[in-house]
Amino acid sequence: MSIVQLLFRKWWVVSLQGMLLIILSIYIFQNPMAVLTGISFWFGVLVLATGLLGVVSWLAADKSERSGMSLLWSITTAAFGLLMLVNMFATMKAITVIFGLWMLATGLQLAQSGWSLRNQSVLGWVMLCAGVLSAAAAAMMIFNVGTGAVGVSTLLGLQVMLTGIALVLLSIAKKVLAGKVKARFAS
Repeated sequence: MSIVQLLFRKWWVVSLQGMLLIILSIYIFQNPMAVLTGISFWFGVLVLATGLLGVVSWLAADKSERSGMSLLWSITTAAFGLLMLVNMFATMKAITVIFGLWMLATGLQLAQSGWSLRNQSVLGWVMLCAGVLSAAAAAMMIFNVGTGAVGVSTLLGLQVMLTGIALVLLSIAKKVLAGKVKARFAS
């Protein structure tokens, strides 16, 4: 199979992937709490699996290579993962609080930078306002899981949508390129 055939044949696969990602982003925007629940579930599964793999690794290791602290850490990690899965609301709250704290730190840094630049440029005032708004949104996320779910899900949905749009555009570019290559070598 030639490169031209591969290019021409595969453009629709990339387009389909992009369209599916756009549809997924719409679902994410419409179901923020379900998305945060899913993120929390998979995060708990990953933490539990990490702990269990640590215990298995400890058991599989030679006796001379075993460390009591390694086993304790692995058991603690597995227990923490199990706790995350059993108490999903606490996991969701922890994820939104961590994300909110990150946004708060970013907003405060932006506000501080804007305050320093306010006399030098109008952009300083823009940075200051953006920082204050970011800090206010972060405070809402930290103290309200529903708002946090919308914030986390909105950012995830935007990323998924932008990736989907990029893939659709890539598929169009692949189709155009395949047509040009095919026309060039058909002559």
